[in-house]
Amino acid sequence: MNKLSSKLLNQGNLIINIKKMFVEILYFAEIKDITGKEKERFEIFNNFEELLQLLFKKYDALQDLLWDENSQKINKVFSVIINNQSIHEKDTSKIKLNDGDTVAFLLPVSGG
Repeated sequence: MNKLSSKLLNQGNLIINIKKMFVEILYFAEIKDITGKEKERFEIFNNFEELLQLLFKKYDALQDLLWDENSQKINKVFSVIINNQSIHEKDTSKIKLNDGDTVAFLLPVSGG
């Protein structure tokens, strides 16, 4: 059953309300070059994994950059930032999102 097709799912006598939420993604460095944008807003119904799926579908080059196929997690060189807080978890199934969250993927900065 496609969760994205409806806000309500009817399972027998039980109706489950699936609340849509909006999240904003800020793009920097290589990611900004790929998307051609500074930021973008996405409507999702589920979680962080769904957001990544939408991103990768829209910008397939992001998957090669952000995703580590071997570990099946976000590439360890990227930091995930949600609402200006660094998220140390790389397992996307454990990253929670809320309506109105702002997400960014950052590469480490070196300088001298």
